[in-house]
Amino acid sequence: MDASVWVGAVFGLVGTGVGGGLSVWSSAMAQRQQAVRAREEHQQMRAATAVEAALAELLEVQRDARRAGPLDEDRMHRLHERVLHVQVLMQRVPDAALRTRVRDDTLFMPLAPPEDTRTSQERRADIMLLCADAIACLGAYLRTEPLPTPAERLQTLRNLWPFDDISSDGNAFMCEADG
Repeated sequence: MDASVWVGAVFGLVGTGVGGGLSVWSSAMAQRQQAVRAREEHQQMRAATAVEAALAELLEVQRDARRAGPLDEDRMHRLHERVLHVQVLMQRVPDAALRTRVRDDTLFMPLAPPEDTRTSQERRADIMLLCADAIACLGAYLRTEPLPTPAERLQTLRNLWPFDDISSDGNAFMCEADG
């Protein structure tokens, strides 16, 4: 055999090896991309499920706030429980602005600031307003729209509180009143 046959055979083997290696590499890369896409889709599905569950909780809060009568201990306890459930559900949502907005809205629902002079009806109306804002934000998220502009009354409610910044996780806490 002459050298050209050997060179041709070597180039053929090298070409086959390189082609096979590139084929394996491209398959591995495609599989990795599919895994990333599947993970993202799973996260989006979990977030959408959490948002829908949070919407259901908020609609229950709003329905309860519409009922006539004072915000007695039993109703306040249910409100606290629903707010905490919404807070937990929101941890699955990747949108930080939405999490913050809903957390702020729900944080103001069950608590009364020091020296609160609002009547029971005003507090119920404020709870409904906070619910409506959180519901609008969650709906916008599900429709992939930007968050709606908050109503002026929401800023008035925020101004009732003695602390300025509740948007950091370190300042978001809830305590039940003694008594």
